[in-house]
Amino acid sequence: MATRSTYADVLPVRLLQAQTITGSALNTGDVDLQGFDSIQFFVDFGDIAEMGASPEGGAQIEIKVEDADDDGTGSAGAYGNADSVDIDSNGDLTVSSGVVSNPTSDAALVRFSYIGSKRFVRVTLTPTGLSTGGPVGIWAMKAHPHRAPVS
Repeated sequence: MATRSTYADVLPVRLLQAQTITGSALNTGDVDLQGFDSIQFFVDFGDIAEMGASPEGGAQIEIKVEDADDDGTGSAGAYGNADSVDIDSNGDLTVSSGVVSNPTSDAALVRFSYIGSKRFVRVTLTPTGLSTGGPVGIWAMKAHPHRAPVS
């Protein structure tokens, strides 16, 4: 009987340590996809009372996905907004010019995949209307490795 384990084929990566987001944007920095054909992101919004529709508040956090080619030195070149067709959420989210639809309430887990062909990708969270803010973190799962097991 075949095993159902994905342990050797998926590499979890903490991209943004859980922290408080208030007025400044936070981003994952360069995420190098060399050796992998896909990556799934998990943006974890904790209890942020200012987010969501009335009566919670009108604050929002934009999720932007950008990608870049290798600049020839093994580092990221210029980043640009990821194409909408390169972000997959199985139809659960709206994507336009690299911006994933904002969660409408706090305590949300937003999940999407980058399926584009560029080597580097990053995710930026940009808040508007937050004063006290709240916790947010980003994890990813790199998958479809060129060589397994991953480590």
